[in-house]
Amino acid sequence: NIVSSSVKEITGIDPELSTSGGTSDARFIKDICPVIEFGSVGKTMHKIDEKVSIKDLETLTQVYYEIISNYKIIAKK
Repeated sequence: NIVSSSVKEITGIDPELSTSGGTSDARFIKDICPVIEFGSVGKTMHKIDEKVSIKDLETLTQVYYEIISNYKIIAKK
């Protein structure tokens, strides 16, 4: 919930809750423990000369900050 609400707060997008969108090992452990896959995406991910736009990187940083801030609030309760 923290990650979903943080993504929505910063981007206005409701994230898709799925582990089927890639080659991550999360698809194998999702039934054993909670997993979160979240980060940049693109055609060059995990390739030589991987690229990400500065705007996407800045947005991602804001979302990560929001996640940490919201977690700290809940952890104090």
